[in-house]
Amino acid sequence: MKIEKHKKHKKRLSKSGLPPGTHVYTGKIETKDSEIEIFSYSENQCTRKILGVGDSPDLDPSLNHWINIIGLSDHETVKKYCDLLGVHYLYQEDILNVFQRPKAEEEDGYIFTTMKAIEWNSETKELNDEQISIVLSDRIVITFQERPGDYFGQIRDGLISNGTIIREKDIDYLFYRLIDVTVDIYFDILEKLGDYLEEVEDIVLGQPGNGLLIMIQNNKKDIMMLRKMIYPMRDMISKIVSSEHKLIEERTKKYFKDVQDHTIQIMETIETYRDINYSLKDLYLNAMSHEMNRIMKILTIISNF
Repeated sequence: MKIEKHKKHKKRLSKSGLPPGTHVYTGKIETKDSEIEIFSYSENQCTRKILGVGDSPDLDPSLNHWINIIGLSDHETVKKYCDLLGVHYLYQEDILNVFQRPKAEEEDGYIFTTMKAIEWNSETKELNDEQISIVLSDRIVITFQERPGDYFGQIRDGLISNGTIIREKDIDYLFYRLIDVTVDIYFDILEKLGDYLEEVEDIVLGQPGNGLLIMIQNNKKDIMMLRKMIYPMRDMISKIVSSEHKLIEERTKKYFKDVQDHTIQIMETIETYRDINYSLKDLYLNAMSHEMNRIMKILTIISNF
């Protein structure tokens, strides 16, 4: 197995001294213009449109709408669609600050959430994260993403297909599905991380090298990163489950409770992997100690001749 280099944390873009609500994108994914994708749907119909940054959304009030905006470096587009729903400028700042802690905030006319989507790089054996912010309003959901490519393909397929549950349900069900898909990604990532831990264990039990400690330390950072993301996401979903907001129907809360259960399962798996990684470190150090003792015995025998 290739030994990877020691992983370093992403550096934050400093916003020190700026007034509250200042629109500063803190990520590193620069796009000239945002991509705007709009699904307008009801039980009997669905249309998909791609708009330019200067186009008017022209939303039919009798339909539900999902507005997906990709690219956060275009501050004006983010502000334009936030102002459409009356999103407070502090939440607009949170959308652009990609180091936000996952959370849910309720206002009279909308619910604002921000959370982390993750992906596993199979070549570098490391985690990459992306902040996704979602605003739920009356008949409108807006998602803000940093970069193209997401896990929402099944949702798109459900919207353009006739007779699907997502078309039959109200807009809060779409809100649930977006969160549910993002949480489900963690199961896939944990499976890959578990496989990687098994590979590391095989090396420890076989022929441990000097670079193995770096691999174990990198695993520790990935696990810490997952814990940092999923724990506040559990709190975020718990807040939605207990919400009395008019935009969340009681019949939709049972779906959110299911997502809440998923976050607990993910947390338990993360804790198990953390213990396994600690054990691998102890096993490695013991193996190195035994190897050192073996070498010293050989050197002692040689020196006696």
